Amino acid sequence: MNIFSEINKIESDGMTAVLCIVTKTQGSTPRHAGSKMIVYSDGRTVGTVGGGEIESLCITEAIHLIKNGHTQTLHYKLVNPEQGDPGVCGGEVDVYLEVVGKKQKILIIGAGHVGKQLSFLANWLGFDVFVIDDREELLSEKNLPDVSERFTNLEKLLETYSDFKAFNLFVVMTTRSLEIDVKYLPEILKLDPRYIGVIGSKKRWIRTTELLLNDGILESEIEKIFSPIGLDLKSETPEEIALSIMAEILKVKNDASGENLRYFWRKKIDVE
Repeated sequence: MNIFSEINKIESDGMTAVLCIVTKTQGSTPRHAGSKMIVYSDGRTVGTVGGGEIESLCITEAIHLIKNGHTQTLHYKLVNPEQGDPGVCGGEVDVYLEVVGKKQKILIIGAGHVGKQLSFLANWLGFDVFVIDDREELLSEKNLPDVSERFTNLEKLLETYSDFKAFNLFVVMTTRSLEIDVKYLPEILKLDPRYIGVIGSKKRWIRTTELLLNDGILESEIEKIFSPIGLDLKSETPEEIALSIMAEILKVKNDASGENLRYFWRKKIDVE
């Protein structure tokens, strides 16, 4: 099958996968530069980059990549399996991995003032935006023009997107009460998103944590949640709070330090 036709199908069907391309070879290798393979989130493949252990390693890395969204280049020596090399051909190979298909998603639970501004900013930054709120009047296209899909509860979303967990997902809870947070967080944790943020004061989060622990949620799971949410920008308005939240999300997404660049640059100079 033509790899590029497969990519077109992935995009038209709203799926996510990883394109693997052999970009460089040296010596004896199982495939030549330019060989391609598509890897789906369930491990299915189209095409090949060489079979055997090298392909198995690429598939494992590709499935991980679907979740974190970064590109990656893998380098393999095919000399000595006893030292961990995935082959004995004697050569070396580089394989480039890139996520194709659906954009990374942000799920906003709560379409109030902050949620509305967050949906605008997330869309502007290239995220596919989903919103949940039980107040149907807030879910109108007029109120949320930058949203891909709107749902009144999480159950309806998961019925529509049974593989939502496979997406490169970020979740923000900008709800009006901790009761809603406690209701949804156990299910959100099962989705294993890259980021879960919950709006509210420190006092509210302490109480939310107590209720989650009482419901049997492990402390190690609760530690994955960002709350209070956002970076310290002394934000007050909904727009400023949304910016603070998105800055924190980008920090996680890009695996960045979040430091002021001038200090980061000076530290780098000192080290060098």
